Amino acid sequence: MATRNTSLYSIALSAAFALAFGHIAHAQGSKKGASAPAASPSAPAPQAGKKADEKVDISDLENKYWAPKDTDFSVVQNRTYSKEHRWFLSPQFGRMVNDQWSEGNLLGVSGNYFWSERMGVQISYTAGSLRDNAASDYIANHFGSGIRADHNRFQSYYGIGYNVVPFYAKMSFWGKKIIYFDMAVTPTLGMTNYEQLTEDGNHSKSSFTYGIDITQFFFFSNYFAIRADLKNQWYSADVARYHSSGGIPTGGKVKSETAQDTLFLLGLTFFY
Repeated sequence: MATRNTSLYSIALSAAFALAFGHIAHAQGSKKGASAPAASPSAPAPQAGKKADEKVDISDLENKYWAPKDTDFSVVQNRTYSKEHRWFLSPQFGRMVNDQWSEGNLLGVSGNYFWSERMGVQISYTAGSLRDNAASDYIANHFGSGIRADHNRFQSYYGIGYNVVPFYAKMSFWGKKIIYFDMAVTPTLGMTNYEQLTEDGNHSKSSFTYGIDITQFFFFSNYFAIRADLKNQWYSADVARYHSSGGIPTGGKVKSETAQDTLFLLGLTFFY
């Protein structure tokens, strides 16, 4: 009987031990499967991830881009049609823009020499073939055939100028052809010949003239271009009395004024 009790006791003790051991092993396994140990915050990131997150420092490039002037870089513009060390000859035709009493045509010729793409010299001559316009005819028709406003009339101009070419550009024409053009600014000095109009006949006078030209060249080949000029010129002129009245004879000086002529000319330019 004692032996039997001892056997039962041994079996119960073995079962209890097995259950307890199994519970401990299961708890440890659950902790391992639930979460892996966290990496230390101070541990360095993997090298591959570090390279992926790196950013290139472009602050120097940004500073150069936004700088008002960069002495390290300059723009190189290859010109299809060069002006450097070349002579230009331009016959021109145009009109007087701002003469309130006269109308008619202008014929001119300009010659240029450019020692660089940006600088050159110019000589020019312009002659006018002008007549009374509608305003002068209106006064004559309403106040008598011998009546005209006291005014002068442009005859001709000749002068010299210094070309500065700040702009060179290309533009597309209907998406089919590229046109190359320069814009020149030209301060000028010269002489203007004008007529004092009187009922007894006209009198020719001359006056020193200063001005500024805006010129556009449109290049089509190595030897040919179209040219457009807007010329602004100022000079001192004496205006004579056209019709005698009140005991003042015709031809007497009425006033002195600073005359301003604006001329628009188109022409063909040949350069070699």
